[in-house]
Amino acid sequence: MEFDLSKRKAALLIIDLQELFTSATGPFKNELAAQTIDEVNKFSQACANRAMPVIFSRYSFRDDLTDAGLLSDNPLVRDGFFSENSKWMKLDQNLQVPPANIQLQRNRPGAFWNGRLDSCLQDLDVDTLLLCGLSVNNAISTTAREAFARDIACVVIKECTGAAPFESDLDAYFETLHTWTAEVASAADILHRLKQ
Repeated sequence: MEFDLSKRKAALLIIDLQELFTSATGPFKNELAAQTIDEVNKFSQACANRAMPVIFSRYSFRDDLTDAGLLSDNPLVRDGFFSENSKWMKLDQNLQVPPANIQLQRNRPGAFWNGRLDSCLQDLDVDTLLLCGLSVNNAISTTAREAFARDIACVVIKECTGAAPFESDLDAYFETLHTWTAEVASAADILHRLKQ
């Protein structure tokens, strides 16, 4: 799948780069996230320089966990790691957040859950998402499929998209997404195509 970006209005959507999922010393002990964050920083700055909307979406639950659903018995959820006011819900300290940005929260893996992203994209008159963050098998894939179901073009930025520590073989995930649901492309390729 490949999109003609010259005919589209895009926004950058950065998913789940909060300390809970990115910290090497946190509950998920993600030692690979630092490299992903470096790539995201470079790409998000390039997008911001093009006056492109930059949206951050975080997966969290209310402090009382009444919206935790099937995860309400998960030990990490019960211990408050996923609670919206937990220190673990702060964006990673190494993430460079552009001054003009939009921050959304949701309580399910896909970023379209609860309709806030839908409304945001409509307000911005956006028809294309440049998607990156964590994790490719869960939140990224779910969000890409939700975009596909809404006829919103979605491009997963390969080097800006990382795995959870328990995921392996990212190429297989990327190939599956690229075959049907979304375009998977490099940051350099997308930035070049946005110039045209």
